[in-house]
Amino acid sequence: MFFADAGSLDQLLATLDRIEDEAAGRLATLAELAGRASRPASGTWRPVPAAGTRQRSYNSSRPDRVRSADRAPNKAAVSDVNRTGVPGTRRWVTRRLASRALARTAIAGTAVGIAVLATLAVVGSAVTSDATTQVRRAQEITRAWNNISSHINGQDAALRGFLATGGTQYRRSQLDQTIDSARSDLDWLQEHDAIDRVELDVIRGAYANYSRIVVQIMAMVGREASVQGYAELASLAFAPLRDEVLENVRHNDDKLTGYLAGVDQRTAFQRMVAAIIIPFCAVVFGLCAVVLVGYQRRAERQAASRLHDATHDPLTGLGNRTLLGERLRTAIGNTDDAGEPFCLLLIDLDRFKEVNDTLGHHCGDQLLVGVAERLVGASREGDEVVRLGGDEFALVMPNTPDRAGALEAARRVLAALRQPMDLDGITVDVDASIGVSLYPADGTDAPGLLRHADVAMYTAKRAHAGVAAYDPDQDQNDANKLTMQSDLRQGVSRGELVLYYQPKIDMATGQPSGMEALLRWQHPQLGLLAPDRFIPMAEETGLIDLITTEVLDMALRQVREWYDAGRALRVSVNVAARSLFDVTFPEQVVAALERYDVPPELLTLEITETALIADPERANLVLERLRAHGVDISIDDFGTGYSSIAHLRAMPPHELKIDRSFVMRMCTDARDETIVRAVVELAKGLNLRVVAEGVEDAGAFEALSALGCDEAQGYHISRPLPPAELAAWLETVHENVMVA
Repeated sequence: MFFADAGSLDQLLATLDRIEDEAAGRLATLAELAGRASRPASGTWRPVPAAGTRQRSYNSSRPDRVRSADRAPNKAAVSDVNRTGVPGTRRWVTRRLASRALARTAIAGTAVGIAVLATLAVVGSAVTSDATTQVRRAQEITRAWNNISSHINGQDAALRGFLATGGTQYRRSQLDQTIDSARSDLDWLQEHDAIDRVELDVIRGAYANYSRIVVQIMAMVGREASVQGYAELASLAFAPLRDEVLENVRHNDDKLTGYLAGVDQRTAFQRMVAAIIIPFCAVVFGLCAVVLVGYQRRAERQAASRLHDATHDPLTGLGNRTLLGERLRTAIGNTDDAGEPFCLLLIDLDRFKEVNDTLGHHCGDQLLVGVAERLVGASREGDEVVRLGGDEFALVMPNTPDRAGALEAARRVLAALRQPMDLDGITVDVDASIGVSLYPADGTDAPGLLRHADVAMYTAKRAHAGVAAYDPDQDQNDANKLTMQSDLRQGVSRGELVLYYQPKIDMATGQPSGMEALLRWQHPQLGLLAPDRFIPMAEETGLIDLITTEVLDMALRQVREWYDAGRALRVSVNVAARSLFDVTFPEQVVAALERYDVPPELLTLEITETALIADPERANLVLERLRAHGVDISIDDFGTGYSSIAHLRAMPPHELKIDRSFVMRMCTDARDETIVRAVVELAKGLNLRVVAEGVEDAGAFEALSALGCDEAQGYHISRPLPPAELAAWLETVHENVMVA
């Protein structure tokens, strides 16, 4: 078992080969002296290293190489010795040391010796363990019988004292404590002792009978004749019981003595065997030392492998963020020494999450591997390609003297990436945004270069330019905005986006009818940010698509949790205008519904009038496909846009949401009240659900109820709540809402 590792066996063979060659060389040297053969003055002789091994060079002019001029004289010397009468024994030793058969025989013998040693150790350990177990068990059984003897003798003594004193309370208490005191040890023997069960049952029955007699004696104190009779019965019952117990005590003492004698014999035998094999062990340990060297080398290889794993991405095989930091520091040091600038490209794939969610993680992984291969193919020798995580990659390009050269290299990389890619028979267009930063112009350390490349990448994404170099003036004039853009993308990947839910109430029943999912950003430094702080920026940079997908995923996951808890609550999710023009958006929605097994009728997508009229034909195609899958459509902020009522006929939604600006003033402004009334009547006429948002007080709630509004939403009902607080609100909903 010690030679199961093939690598260690090969190393051991190589080591023995080296020893053979060195021994042969030394003998040849002696033969050379004996035969007065001369060696060339140049060079230093050393044996040929074993195949696959690397020897330290002793010739500084020709490292790691054996010169043929150094080998030839040795062969000649050996021939001269053979001709001049070197003793046959020396020639025999030389041949035997050069024989691989002998080496293999030695290894086989070592393996057998170690196996024998291991077998003896295992057998000795097993024998010792078995003996220890037997002795321990015998000791426990003997202890149990001794306890039983002590208990019944104590019970007899207590009975005699009880009878002698006429049954005083003190003696009664003592006797009462001894009754059945041996039962636990008898029960233990019943489970653990291997003596005749019939014999043990007889003893148990005799002890039980004796204890019953003692109990009867205690009950008859005061009746002299009866007590005397039972005392005689007790004496008659006790004598054979005591004898049987004592016999078992003696028997188990003898058995324990026999076990101990056997242990002594086995121990003596083991000592004798150990004394015999100690010299053999010394030889075995010497050979094992050679094996351990092989294992040490293997451990070093494994450590190197672990180091590689710690600095490389397991999916693509590229370096990871840790390796990027090392390469940047190395490149900075080389630039400072040689004065040759380098550039950093930060590459972010566009719409990767859509591919991952729509086609599955397998295709997403294929895409990442394909992108990695293209990046490696587009890079030069000496460039370093790394994967930072998710769909982000980086490329360190040494010897890039100016910004124009860096941008040209980035465009070359982008052109290589933009080729369509086949993923399990599906052709997918690949696109990316690349940000460029140069050292030392755009940063003096690795974090600064990364941040500026990140800023440039967002600039490229926002402008749909594909490639952009870091612009110090832009960063200086709008540093906060660019930093927020960078933080937002990282925040999405780190899970900093959270959803709050604002309840909607069915005005007819007062029961919760659904929730609107409202996005918040838990910024690590700025705290909880409302959507108006970052959604416009997300729309500029194209992050809105990724955020929409993330919000849809979080909302449906929450609906699934409510559904499992027995609450079928409809959730409304706001959809950006870009999604209405994305032909793959319906498939993304369906995939999310299937992922969490949510009925489509529990999802409502809210769109604005402005988004609807931007491109009605394309929007209608997407919305019709969503409707066909059973998803509800809601027109948000109805009444504030410029949409035509004809759009409601061409693409009938399921719901109209009256804008909060009308609802909040309807009790104080007759015109707003008229608009609200008209929208409610329009919705009723078109058989649409109508929801009023911005219900801030009981007056508006009552007025809307009188108009026949279906659902209400606003701070009068509840502020937006995180899921944990929403659960508590749902339990007390009748106390929180006053239904008119």
